Amino acid sequence: MKKLIIATAFLLPFSAMSMTLDKNRLYMGGSYSNIDYQQDGVTFDLSTVSVVGGYRVNRFVALEGRLGRGQSKGNFAGAVFEVDRYVSANIVGTYPLGDENFRLYGSLGYNDLEVTAQGFGLRASDSGDSAAYGLGISYVVGPLEYRIGYENFYDKDSVKADGYTITVNYTF
Repeated sequence: MKKLIIATAFLLPFSAMSMTLDKNRLYMGGSYSNIDYQQDGVTFDLSTVSVVGGYRVNRFVALEGRLGRGQSKGNFAGAVFEVDRYVSANIVGTYPLGDENFRLYGSLGYNDLEVTAQGFGLRASDSGDSAAYGLGISYVVGPLEYRIGYENFYDKDSVKADGYTITVNYTF
């Protein structure tokens, strides 16, 4: 009973907010990312495509998830590198810039990234998780949202993966 009261007290403000929001809060889309991958002084470019899904809590905050995989491969000293997969969970904040169509957005969350290297008859795979963040601008036209921005996908130990992302979302 105590847990039910706590859960109700936590969710009550969200239900009151939802009465003043647009009814369309679920969105889905896709994104393309150009990633600069750096590890132990070695740098190469990779690209990924991903499926994006989210839920707008209110007009300023959304919860968003992504599932992506490598689109291109990076080469270094005869080895080929590729993003096998990445999974992310983010909180996305938006703020209108004068006109309701243009918005500044920022994201903060968690990414899990797996990269494979193959060369000289050997294959190695490594994965890890890290905090993730991003900043960019979006433009909304009807149910479509277009985003372009910088994202830091991974920054831990001696590995850094960051770059630019283009996203298109459709709001249901």
